[in-house]
Amino acid sequence: MWTIYSIGFLTILSCVIYNTVRKKKSQVTSKFSILIHLLLKLDKKLVVENGSNDEITLFSSNIRGSIAIFLAQYSGIISVIIESSTIENTSQKKEWFFLDNINQYLIFNHILNDLKNLNNSGFDHQILKRLVDKSNHSIQKIILSNGYSPYNVAQSLFVIAFSEVEKINDFRKISQKGSFEVLFFNCVVTLQKSDSKQQNELWDQLVALLIFYLENHNLMNQIKDLEKLLADRLALYGEQIQQIKLDPDYNYNLLYDYFFLRPLSLHSKIKSKVIQTSGLSRTMQSAGFSKIVLFMIADLEEKLPILQSLIF
Repeated sequence: MWTIYSIGFLTILSCVIYNTVRKKKSQVTSKFSILIHLLLKLDKKLVVENGSNDEITLFSSNIRGSIAIFLAQYSGIISVIIESSTIENTSQKKEWFFLDNINQYLIFNHILNDLKNLNNSGFDHQILKRLVDKSNHSIQKIILSNGYSPYNVAQSLFVIAFSEVEKINDFRKISQKGSFEVLFFNCVVTLQKSDSKQQNELWDQLVALLIFYLENHNLMNQIKDLEKLLADRLALYGEQIQQIKLDPDYNYNLLYDYFFLRPLSLHSKIKSKVIQTSGLSRTMQSAGFSKIVLFMIADLEEKLPILQSLIF
């Protein structure tokens, strides 16, 4: 059985890690100049409005609305967030995490194709289509690389864990705090399937990346006790994942509660809470949620052997 409590002590490092997150961020503007140049092609009015060693913001506005692109890098990963809003008060947000050693043309191509599939990305459709066609053609000349190596295993696990968060969001729109809970849950799934000899070291690095996520989304001030939150969630989600695998009649209400109803909350005693819907609707929603969680776990665990084969 996975030694969930034996690595729990590592969360005492959270405060130290939190204080060093900003210090270890890399030079975004210099290292990712190609990606920044490519992103500026999305809208000729995009300008670098805010740039520093830690992060960079691209912004544009017109009579239809505004678009903002945020880039930040930390410890082997790069975060890209695109937010658009219109004068009708409709908004769209899309987020990506990539390993920072991936070819920047491949990163841009991935972002373009995701934006193309959005109902309303905020960008001019014709410009987006033209850029997608050109990018799809240009990357054919690039040697495709996943970027995985023995030196970025934790970062790879984090990127894989984040890639599955969208499955929950497709089931029901989730808050930023809820996305963190799902991301944490997924990180524990990947950790359980990792080499037991590496788990302590990997968890230490995953904690740092999770704290970076909180920092990047201005969520730190909403947490009363970061160390307690990390320790509680590590124990909680580790136990729940084990129960899901052992009990075919597992009750998913507790996970639903933390993902949607009370993310980032701290309780000395964790009690399952009935999903806040009624009658048939509650039954159908619970069944749909359980299928999504099971599919998410299966998808994560299917990707990990592929990751290991690419690294070792």
